[in-house]
Amino acid sequence: MYEVMSGDTLSWKVPSPGPTVPETSPEFQFCEDKGPVKILKVCFCTNNTLGKNFKLVKCDSSWQIRAIIRSILISGRLGPNIQHTASYGLLLKHLKSEELHWLHPDLTVGEVEQRYESHHVEAEWRYDLRVRYIPVNFVEKFKDDRSTLLYFYQQVRSDYMQYHASKVSDGMALQLGCLEIRRFYKDMNAKGLEKKSNFELLEKEVGLDLFFPPELINSMKSRHLRKLIQQTFQQYATLKEEECMMKFFKTLKDFINYDEEVYPCELVQGWSLSVELVIGGRGIRQRTQKDAAPVFLADFRQIKHIQCSSQSDGKTRINLNIEGVRQPLSINVASFPMAENMMDLIDGYCRLENDTDVSVISHPNKDTSTRSSLPDIPT
Repeated sequence: MYEVMSGDTLSWKVPSPGPTVPETSPEFQFCEDKGPVKILKVCFCTNNTLGKNFKLVKCDSSWQIRAIIRSILISGRLGPNIQHTASYGLLLKHLKSEELHWLHPDLTVGEVEQRYESHHVEAEWRYDLRVRYIPVNFVEKFKDDRSTLLYFYQQVRSDYMQYHASKVSDGMALQLGCLEIRRFYKDMNAKGLEKKSNFELLEKEVGLDLFFPPELINSMKSRHLRKLIQQTFQQYATLKEEECMMKFFKTLKDFINYDEEVYPCELVQGWSLSVELVIGGRGIRQRTQKDAAPVFLADFRQIKHIQCSSQSDGKTRINLNIEGVRQPLSINVASFPMAENMMDLIDGYCRLENDTDVSVISHPNKDTSTRSSLPDIPT
């Protein structure tokens, strides 16, 4: 990943990749007599530019997405003893457009190929493993699972650098960048960056752009930037690795809610009301304005079934059947793929809250004894 600092000296060390599961292990035994073998390249959300940041998974068309995710988690590539497997999801991204598909764990590899991959060249797709279903007070919940906490931190920080770092204030960018320097170089003393050779190695060999947005780096002379980084770094000199992560989460929270997803949609209750649905560990909430406080709509434990149907105007309607409520909560979204992604999110939180693998997504035309799955894409 980066170099390793010890005391006041910066040295170069490339970390060895995590342990891999041999092909004789049970996770590779599903490929026999199940059709042609497929190799999925699943990418990880890290800032690792030296070592491997993906895993190749051998499977066949009968494998469910759930099995793909679990094969990675038990391989040790993300770290040992992962407990919160239900928090992980697999995202399929088309690299030449904004097309995104969150893959429901009940889908098979063959179904993914037929529904999505067949519409573009295979090389244009990328699979990303992400922590998507995030419990309330995730820091406390993940205390028994440091691997998941660290992976979620790396994911949040990767998203910050890619999408938000250019928009925060210079002060926040300095704080968040120095927290990451302190977290990784946890053995360096408080004045380690004041040593010229250390800072030059950090600047020239590692690269300040791993920690700070180019807008900050290019906005001032290098000597002034160095002084600001050294001063800011000293504020966090006594923090331990996990304390740096907690401070990073808390600081970034003032700018972006990284533990929730927001969907523009319409609530349909005899009339249509344009709102944003805010979906996260605290349930489903709605707001009519971006800066307004979200209003509670439903708890995941109350949701019994989710259904969707295409509308004549090209929109897709999602119906949430909620315990104790006579009428379903009806939501119109702009497209079917958006409806799929929203349903997967709600269903994932329902599974997490109820500690089950059973999906609440249902299809009215399917026999109840068959596996619950997402509806087919309309033609």
